[in-house]
Amino acid sequence: MEYDMPLYRPPSEARSLIFQITLGCSWNKCLFCAMYKGKRFRVRPFEEVEKDIIEMSWLQPHTRKVFLADGDVLAADTDYIIKVLDLINERFPRLERISSYAGPTNLMEKTVDELREFKKRKLDILYLGIESGNETVLKKICKGANSSQIIDGCKKAIDAGLRMSTIILLGLGGIKGSYDHAKDSAKVVNAIDPQFLACLTLMLGPYVEIYEKKLMGGDFKLLDKMQSLIELRWFVEDLELSSCRFGTEHASNYLPLNGDLPGDKDRILKLIDRALGDDHSRLTRPEWARGL
Repeated sequence: MEYDMPLYRPPSEARSLIFQITLGCSWNKCLFCAMYKGKRFRVRPFEEVEKDIIEMSWLQPHTRKVFLADGDVLAADTDYIIKVLDLINERFPRLERISSYAGPTNLMEKTVDELREFKKRKLDILYLGIESGNETVLKKICKGANSSQIIDGCKKAIDAGLRMSTIILLGLGGIKGSYDHAKDSAKVVNAIDPQFLACLTLMLGPYVEIYEKKLMGGDFKLLDKMQSLIELRWFVEDLELSSCRFGTEHASNYLPLNGDLPGDKDRILKLIDRALGDDHSRLTRPEWARGL
């Protein structure tokens, strides 16, 4: 089996066997994301996927976890997805769960009944980038869905029995929109009540000037470390979740945190406050270490 590069997967899927069901991203318009800009989206022919699954079932017959790539497998027809899931279940008798990225535009297209059929076939976790709950930010970054649509899609998946792992991208509102980005994002996350929640931080590398001046209209300024930590605090202090694993361990973040919400909320807030105070140099990542 050969992958069509680049290939991405969530950090929590490091030990999963990966099958590329689709190539690229069917939306592929988000301004902050360059993951699949060099790929033209397509659903791979079933015969190609079948060959990969059968080959890997010989090589790794005891596989327990499978991740489906690329960006949004739910863009494929429901019958096709069911056919792939059935084959994976047939070929890996010790399989425990299957997971995949999900884009909000494609999640909106699936019914609860369709998602339940996926759940029956061990599709268990969908990774979805909310990015922001602020309508202005969502429009500026060309997310392709508003906050209500993102909420409805995620709640639909949860109603079908799937677990949602959601992402908020710190810094998307820039300095000017930081507060609204944080507070509106917390509102959307609270409405969804996901089982998993992660924060990543916007990293632009050598493209800061292009992003600030050309893509975001000129009034956008990237947050620095302390501004990013303040935004994180504004966000976390408003979270009211029933049972969620929360983390900021991703290498883009200045402050790595993890815990269970709501139980660890006070501890997490105290760590953020320490990082905002005298302990910031000891608790936070230096700039050179971000992204490593």
